[in-house]
Amino acid sequence: MNKNIGLITLCGLIIGPILGSGIVLLPPIAYLNIGQWAIFAWIIIMLLGTVFAYVFTFLSLESPGNEGVAIAVGNTLGLFFRELCSNFLTTAVCFGPVAVLITASTFFKNIYLFKNVKIEWITFALIIICVLLLIRGVKSIGKFNLIFTGFTSVILLCGSVYTLIFASNFYIPKTPFLFSKFSYTLLLLFWAIVGWEVVGNYIEDIKNPKKTLMKAMTISLTVIIGLYLIVALSLQTFNGNTYDIISIMTPLFGSFAIPLIGIMASGLCASTYLMIVGGVTRMSAKRSENNKLPPYLSKVNKNGSPVYAIITLSCIHCFMLLLVSYNVLTLDSLVSCANVFFLSNAIIGLSAGFKLFQNIKLKISILILITSFALLIFKSDIWSQLLLIIVFLLSLCVNKKLSY
Repeated sequence: MNKNIGLITLCGLIIGPILGSGIVLLPPIAYLNIGQWAIFAWIIIMLLGTVFAYVFTFLSLESPGNEGVAIAVGNTLGLFFRELCSNFLTTAVCFGPVAVLITASTFFKNIYLFKNVKIEWITFALIIICVLLLIRGVKSIGKFNLIFTGFTSVILLCGSVYTLIFASNFYIPKTPFLFSKFSYTLLLLFWAIVGWEVVGNYIEDIKNPKKTLMKAMTISLTVIIGLYLIVALSLQTFNGNTYDIISIMTPLFGSFAIPLIGIMASGLCASTYLMIVGGVTRMSAKRSENNKLPPYLSKVNKNGSPVYAIITLSCIHCFMLLLVSYNVLTLDSLVSCANVFFLSNAIIGLSAGFKLFQNIKLKISILILITSFALLIFKSDIWSQLLLIIVFLLSLCVNKKLSY
């Protein structure tokens, strides 16, 4: 297999998708919930995010393969949990990426050229573009993500620094500290660290993975943490009446702030789609080779892309989009369902990490992450929880049949 991913490309593949729409949506939510205490919430989340990234990078290297952390999970917790981990991630990716592209389409609507185009048509066009990039191979995905990662980093860094210098006041927090609100905000902010679970699904395409993946993790974490903290700080010290990303970009970029944020956010959403769908289709192709999924999904083109797995998943996404357009599903229901399965997959991976690591501080941090993710699952809607139970029971039945 050609090793197409070097250090810089891998950093681009990681940073953009993990930032995603969260860099635009989460800092305002945190500030509106707990005011000037938000920066302390962000520091806690970024510290836990470092642990999260390390655990999943370690698991990816512990048992390398395009099935990702599921291999290490199987070696640590048993074959049933390996398959359950893969099934949870696959189910999540049937729902989540559609919601991501619908979100991207709403940002496109802020651009004058697209204001009269229906969101469903913009989303459909984005699915087609993303599928074409995925079929062209991981190198094309890496280049696309690298461009938007660089663009995003420069825009956010310049806009935030300018606001901090010329349009901000620093002062001691005046908002009363309420533990209930602070803890609830922490739960919301955990979405900022999710995404590292899929990086291991690209390991067979990474040049010298043991060296490259750890370096990429360090660089990516530095960029992600730096951007989140500087955006959060500039937002909560901003002299203005509105508190969103457009507001803190306006002092530097003026009327260009709205289209810039629109392009940036939609590009980040698209990069998230590419990384997650690319990773899961690689995993599906490997599982197909191992007779865990239908044989046709193992078909790989000259670019190393699992073309039939990509087409199958994109057809599922188009069907989900159709259900949304007829109001059978909503954006919230898609997000809720995807989140439940992403979090369940993460809990299994973290449990494997908890068993493998001996460091007490690391074990405590992992327990905090597992507890927080479990609380988020319990806060989700009932139908998402029911679907989670159904997938669990189906996985259990299949595992019992294979055992005989």
